[in-house]
Amino acid sequence: MKHEIKMLLLAIAVVSCFIAAAIVISYRSYGLFTLLLFAGFALMGFGFKLKNNYQKQSDDN
Repeated sequence: MKHEIKMLLLAIAVVSCFIAAAIVISYRSYGLFTLLLFAGFALMGFGFKLKNNYQKQSDDN
């Protein structure tokens, strides 16, 4: 799979986590809110890691 498609899907997943977290706040389910918030940040960190590895790989060529 191309790098751009992977990053797009990852960005959609991150935004979905944050949107879901905002919706869950209205239901006052703070445990699920915390889980979705951490999941969003974890996915975002994973995306930064992938981007960094991709840029290092591109620089080596």
